[in-house]
Amino acid sequence: MKVLFQRNTNIKLVEIVLLFIISPLVLYASFPILFKVLYLLLGVIYIILISIFIEKFSRVKIDKKQKLDFLKTISFRFLIIALLTTLVLYFQDKDVLFNVMLKKPGLWLKFSGIYILFSVIPQEFIYRTFFVKRYQTLIKSKTLFILINSVLFSFAHIWFQSWIVLLFTFIGSLLFTNTYLQTKSTLLIILEHSLYGVWLYTVGYGALFMFPV
Repeated sequence: MKVLFQRNTNIKLVEIVLLFIISPLVLYASFPILFKVLYLLLGVIYIILISIFIEKFSRVKIDKKQKLDFLKTISFRFLIIALLTTLVLYFQDKDVLFNVMLKKPGLWLKFSGIYILFSVIPQEFIYRTFFVKRYQTLIKSKTLFILINSVLFSFAHIWFQSWIVLLFTFIGSLLFTNTYLQTKSTLLIILEHSLYGVWLYTVGYGALFMFPV
């Protein structure tokens, strides 16, 4: 049974459809909330069981120099994106710039923590750590694998009903997946994802992602 779940391509393809295509559609559709919760809960339980008993994830240690190099890369990319998003929002709607952080610092701090704990960490475990470990062998091309992962990650946000959210999440996934493939460090991608997510909330894009403003 274990070998079947480890190597059977058809099982893995069915998993991708049920976990990464049907799940967002269930969230998007007008199903009863109980059905949505049960479907997603079963999906999470399945991922946890596969991770523990089939894939047997283990901590990967990376070289300190490599970690420092990637921290520099992440910081540089973040500065560029922070500057661009600030400029765009300044010309688009400068009244919302840093609005929540300045006027409601307690809300900003509390929700940023909630966002990292209950959104970033689960997403990065599922869409990077689990997805790469489980499905990378299905696609030989690294570029194609990153593109497929990014499309699925973006599709997971379809229930926001915003092409801007889909674009942001697609670009974010390109960065996060590439970082993870090179480092296999879940901590680094959690850090990178947290930086961008909290920044978008900070600079003024919170309403777009349904953050409290």
